[in-house]
Amino acid sequence: MSTKRKNNKKTFLYIDGTNLLAGLIDIFGFDKVPSFKSIVSDFRELYKFDKIYFYASYTPSTAKNLKVLKIKRQIKEELVFFNDVLKTPNLVFYKGYRSPTSGKEKGVDVHLAVDLTKDAFQKKFKTAIIVSGDADFAYSVEIVRKLKYKVYSIFIPNRFSIAIAYQSNFAKIIDYKETFFKSYKAKAKLKDLNLEIVKKILVRNRTR
Repeated sequence: MSTKRKNNKKTFLYIDGTNLLAGLIDIFGFDKVPSFKSIVSDFRELYKFDKIYFYASYTPSTAKNLKVLKIKRQIKEELVFFNDVLKTPNLVFYKGYRSPTSGKEKGVDVHLAVDLTKDAFQKKFKTAIIVSGDADFAYSVEIVRKLKYKVYSIFIPNRFSIAIAYQSNFAKIIDYKETFFKSYKAKAKLKDLNLEIVKKILVRNRTR
């Protein structure tokens, strides 16, 4: 009997949560951001997956930041959205941190990239799905594909990375409000991609 380890048949979804929320705020506005539950439902209409890994950090509630109205609204929206994330079954939330001086997110992107490649080397999945518009993840996707695993990517219209899309086996854009070509002008660069722009999916009403 062979002792060779068989590849897991599971599919894992890796979400750059800070990137996702920022994009949703830009599309819908602070007061109409869809619930994470509705966003995940839209993702499930594209691909089936077994487990979600979500990476994000909270904006610090410092006295200096709170003087800016936009930051106040961002903090409020993060709490609502991330609380919804935490209620999601089969989800692991990696909470990063922000620099106390600049307020910039630290460690989150590196953690996602390392987890994606580490899980591939450890044969934890057969297929990975990444949700991010950050081109820095393209190299991790390339490595995972070289290990003979499939990688799919999902984008919202204003958080699209052509580098990730090129490295993925297949890419899909959920074109909320049909805003993709308002955000991305270089249509000619999309010709050689395995890319689908999905316009039929509607965001469900938010329930708080």
